[in-house]
Amino acid sequence: MTMRFAATALAVFLLAGPVLAEECPDIVPEDSVQRRQQAKKWFSKGEDSTKEGDDLSALKAYQCSLKFVPHGFTAYNIAQVAERVGDLELAMASYDQYLLLVPDAKDADEVRRTMGKLRQRLTLIKEQEKANKANKASAPAVASPRPPVPPPPPSAAVTANRNAGQSVETVSTTEPSGSGINYRLLAWVSYGGAAAFLLGGVITNVMSRGEMDTCRSKYNQTVPDISGAESACSAAKPLAYTSYVLFGLGGAAAAAGTFFVLRPTESSEVAMTPLPKGGFALRWGGRF
Repeated sequence: MTMRFAATALAVFLLAGPVLAEECPDIVPEDSVQRRQQAKKWFSKGEDSTKEGDDLSALKAYQCSLKFVPHGFTAYNIAQVAERVGDLELAMASYDQYLLLVPDAKDADEVRRTMGKLRQRLTLIKEQEKANKANKASAPAVASPRPPVPPPPPSAAVTANRNAGQSVETVSTTEPSGSGINYRLLAWVSYGGAAAFLLGGVITNVMSRGEMDTCRSKYNQTVPDISGAESACSAAKPLAYTSYVLFGLGGAAAAAGTFFVLRPTESSEVAMTPLPKGGFALRWGGRF
């Protein structure tokens, strides 16, 4: 129940932002005054998001403004924000649209030089992506680890009796007391599940750290691979969340196994005794 509540709270937290954010209207009004009002409104939102450092929100707002009124400066802002977030194709297309909307722009030559540099960067990124795909295709597949199998519980105990001076061995089956639940088997299963969850948590955590290292290395290259870096960072998040959940499940399974081990039965005893210098000691004895 606790894990289910935590997962639900995490999902609500991650989805709260998109639900509350205002979406760009799908219908463009025919009235020019209304179109200009909408364009001005979303352009202001783009400026505010840019000042706050939220480039993704700024990009969406500028694109919405351009949807209502195609303005050269709006296209120029889209190009600059797209360049910062790594969408080089959108940046080049927006710079080209800016030159079409403002044919006598004073910075036309500078914009064309910028487009040439972006085209070179995009070519390098695509070549690197092809090389990465080829390396992944040639890499050997890694088999997923199997969870450890708990050993079977002993099914019988041998007792020795003496009858008329002769030693007789009889086999007696040990049955769990009380409700008939085999707590010994439940403890082994719980510990086996805990080991499997912890192993899975370690593997996914290592994979997440590897993706984050890839993200940082791509971003710090001489020619930054922004697209590849964002892809690696995005791949690291679900792996990290999965490892946290697996660690939590492993701890819960280990706690359950310990409960089954320490649960009092007819053949065991759990007692708490006071210590001479103060405090208490928990003592468990019996046959498990």
